[in-house]
Amino acid sequence: MRQFYTVDDPAKRKFPSLCGFRPPKNLDEYLKLKAKQAELQAKCEGLGESDNIISSRMQLLLSKVKKLEDYARDLSKEMSNLPLYPNLQKEIRQDLLELIMRDKFYRAKVEQFKYWPHIALKAEASKIERIRNDPGMKRSAPDLSKYKKKIAELTLEYKTKKQELVVAKYGTAKAISKCSRQYTNMVYVKLEKRREIDPIVPKKQAYRDKKVDES
Repeated sequence: MRQFYTVDDPAKRKFPSLCGFRPPKNLDEYLKLKAKQAELQAKCEGLGESDNIISSRMQLLLSKVKKLEDYARDLSKEMSNLPLYPNLQKEIRQDLLELIMRDKFYRAKVEQFKYWPHIALKAEASKIERIRNDPGMKRSAPDLSKYKKKIAELTLEYKTKKQELVVAKYGTAKAISKCSRQYTNMVYVKLEKRREIDPIVPKKQAYRDKKVDES
């Protein structure tokens, strides 16, 4: 089931357990086909048996499908917490920049947004859209110099979190340096929870002696 998230081309996905069925287009269709397969299997294996035996066999097979549904739900949550594919990140960022440059009501060059993170671009695009839809809203241009300082503060905080994860042995400096901001924050929350119950876990400190490049 994980291939629905990791294999972009549907033609390259393989479903050996669904031999004889059409390839499912998505995870929901996959689960429906598994349920249909369970019903057919119960009827085929129960040929000549009583309805009660066939029903019991079907319930057993459908319970296995239910476990697949539970796994699919957990998998969906897991994959939603993973960082976006680099190419997708670039596409979304480019789309947001195009929206801002097209609809902005202040003077600004695209280069001025070069170091803005994804979340900031999304917020700015949303603000511009709200102002366009509500003429009564106050029009205010972003303070680019002030925001640049904030970015520096966030970048330092981000690097410090990565350094703390290295010290807490969540991975090597090289591996953690490649983690996205979203994934770093997710793992850092786990570290903070461990600190609450495990006194051995390294305390929060400003580690600045170990270089961890920002990805």
